Amino acid sequence: DLAELEQGLTQVDAVQKPYLLVDVDGVLLPFVFWSAPPGFVLHTVRDSNGRNQDVWLNPAHGLWLRKLGKQFELVWATGWEHAAPRLLGPLLGLPAMPVIEFTQPPVLGVPLWKLRDVDAYVADQPVAWIDDDLDIAVERWASRRAPPTLLIKTESTLGLTRDHVSELIEFAQRVANAG
Repeated sequence: DLAELEQGLTQVDAVQKPYLLVDVDGVLLPFVFWSAPPGFVLHTVRDSNGRNQDVWLNPAHGLWLRKLGKQFELVWATGWEHAAPRLLGPLLGLPAMPVIEFTQPPVLGVPLWKLRDVDAYVADQPVAWIDDDLDIAVERWASRRAPPTLLIKTESTLGLTRDHVSELIEFAQRVANAG
């Protein structure tokens, strides 16, 4: 299975790799109430307030993101902000990744709170954005951008899937071939 994905991965020789914006909730952490989808493992992390928090993580996500890092500039785009690389990055074996710092507080179910800062961060660079909370305004923004832009909306109870990874690989290859 993984060998097939790896065949699609080639190092992008462009000066600037496309960004891959990675959300946490609903992408790497499924919204579950009783049990997680297959492949997820329960971890306990200590938040900045000293409280323990249980999180379900899938080790395959770390592997997939590390592989995608050969073609993308991986960037945290989450309300977790700097807690994501501190608490989740090591559990997933992820390299150091920049973090988009948001100027508006997170509002569950309102994707626009991220959009202004995402737009400023990606500027005129190609970007793929994987998030469970993308709406028509975000889709409108993506369709109006000149640089290649891919939005992947995950199912919040499942998160990142192998099909999403395949779609990201295809996008990165199109960007590389166009450059």
